[in-house]
Amino acid sequence: MIHINLLPVRDIIRRKRLRKQLLLSLLAFIGLLCLFLIIELWQLNSIQKLKEEEKRLIAEKQQYAKVLEEIKKMEEEKKLLLTRIEVINLLKQSSSLTVHVLDEIAKFTPPSRMWLKSLSQAENQLTLTGMALDDQTIAKYMEELEGSMYINNVSLTSSAMEIYAERNLKLFKISAQVAVPKK
Repeated sequence: MIHINLLPVRDIIRRKRLRKQLLLSLLAFIGLLCLFLIIELWQLNSIQKLKEEEKRLIAEKQQYAKVLEEIKKMEEEKKLLLTRIEVINLLKQSSSLTVHVLDEIAKFTPPSRMWLKSLSQAENQLTLTGMALDDQTIAKYMEELEGSMYINNVSLTSSAMEIYAERNLKLFKISAQVAVPKK
């Protein structure tokens, strides 16, 4: 005998496959959504951690900004102090310069052959006026002054004959530069 199956087996199998595929697709879609949700939660957590790190770094930067401000103030004070020290050293040198120049002039002036009438110093310019017995004494005196560490650029500004106490004496004027010797 012949059996005829009137049930739509192929349709039922196709529907089962379609349901399986639909179920698998739905499960894959839900799995994909879960994966995206996990990734999103992980990214939000990372963003939160980065924001907290940023806040911490900003607070740390503010602390360092205060320290940097103090360092800048200290550097400015250091510069000011260094310039003051430099000025003090210059003042010490220039105050001792006059003493050294006067010592050199006194040391080189021959007592019995030359007399100084006046001596003036304006900043680094020195002017000497005096009387000498002859031109050789003036020339020797200028050479000795030129040999000094503190006096240089010695030049004879003027020289004239003058009668003093019935003697012919040379009246002279010498100009020179004074400076602290370089070490």
